[in-house]
Formats: sequence, structure tokens, C-alpha cells
Amino acid sequence: MAKRRRIRWDRVLIVFGPIFLLILLIHVGCRHRGETESSEPDALTSVDSMELTESSETSEAVPAQAPFRDLIVVVDPGHGGKDSGATTKDESRLEKDDNLRLGLAVAEKLRSYPHIQVIMTRDTDVFVGLQERCDIANNANADYFISLHRNVSKNGKGVEIWINNDYTPMEKLLAEYIMEWLEKAGISDNRGTQTGFRNNNGVDDYMVNSHTNMPSCLIEMGFMNSLEDNRNFDDKLDQYADAISGALIELVTDKGIYTQDGVQ
Repeated sequence: MAKRRRIRWDRVLIVFGPIFLLILLIHVGCRHRGETESSEPDALTSVDSMELTESSETSEAVPAQAPFRDLIVVVDPGHGGKDSGATTKDESRLEKDDNLRLGLAVAEKLRSYPHIQVIMTRDTDVFVGLQERCDIANNANADYFISLHRNVSKNGKGVEIWINNDYTPMEKLLAEYIMEWLEKAGISDNRGTQTGFRNNNGVDDYMVNSHTNMPSCLIEMGFMNSLEDNRNFDDKLDQYADAISGALIELVTDKGIYTQDGVQ
């Protein structure tokens, strides 16, 4: 009768144990990786939701800002065309021509600043009525109106700036800023800020101050019969244009009305 062989389990474990352990480790590792990958999208979705919620709450908390716009300035060279304005004694020099020269120079200086829109009531030798000048500014919803003139009298000299009788604080500041800058540029005399108007044969000379809806001033840039004022006007035209434009920009910047981005 044949002898039954006894199974040596210790040897079986030695041979197959490592194989079984390796299979078990591979199975556990694959299962763990699958669970991690399936959980990541949920985590990302959760983060995205939080960011969207925070973004939504932030947008509701901060009101939308109005877009910036250009500062609109009307430059008004007085007289023109059939209306020559004041003249020298020999009528060789006409106010309308000086006003236009200065007006064009001021407009050019203002346009060198960002977000400044300049509207001229005239840029050639044409006649424009006083009411029409006011309408141009009012219809454009301009922010400021600067009228340019020259004065006349037998013995007068120097610069004066006129504002409306019922002036606003901004109009007074506009005149003061411009006069300060013109003094630095060099004028024969500072005749100060004047209020009201002069009646010239039934015509309101300073109607543009009283009939415009925005801060305005009328600059009398020296006297036509003053040799000194005429010489200053010719020699310092560029400096005067710089002064008038620079004074306006300084004023609106000081008051927080205008920035390099425009007006809000």
C-alpha cells in the first residue's frame, strides 16, 4: 500500500506567499488611484463655485463706474468778418485778426492735452453773432467757455478779465487762474477781474458771459492803442496761449474735475 505524502504548508507559503502579497498590493494601489481621480473633479468644481460666488458678491458690492468722457472747451475769438472790433488809430491793426490768432493758438495748446475736445466759434475771418456763439456752446453742453478780445481806450494798457455779474465760484476761479498765469508770462498791467457788462451803442459786449450755461470768462488781452501791449501780444503770443490753456487745465485738475483719463 502506497504511503500518503504530507503537504508541507510552510513550503507553500514560502513559494506562493510573496506572489499573493504582490497581487494584493497592486489591487489596493489601483483602487486608491481610481478613488483619487474620481474625487478631483468634485474638488475643482467646489473651488470654482466658491470663486464664482465671491466674484458675484464682489461685483454686487462695487457699483459700476461711469465711463470717462472728454472735457469740452469752447474757444471764442471775438468779432470777425464785417465786425472788425477795435482798431489802432491808423486802422492798420484789427482786433478781429488778433483775436483769431490767439484763439487758434489756444485751441492748439488745449488739444495737446489728452481727452480735451475744443470747439471754436469761428476759425476763419467770418462774422458770428453773439447769440450764435452762445448757442454753439450751449448745444454742445460745453464745460467751459473762453472768449478772447482786445481792449481800446486813449491811455489804457494791460489785461482784464470779465465774468458775469451773477458769477459762480468756478467762474471767479477761472478768471483768477488765467490772470495768474498771464502775469507769469508777462503783461504790462494786471487790471483784475471785472464783473458785469459794457453797453456799446445798445449792444451788450459781454453777452457771451450772461447767455452761456457753463463757466465762462472774456479776456481783454491788452489795448489796441498801447504800443507795449501790441508788442507783448506779438512777441508773447505762444506764451499767452500756453498760459490760458495751462491755467484751465490746472484749475480742473486741482478741483478733481479732470484727469489724464478725462472727465467722469
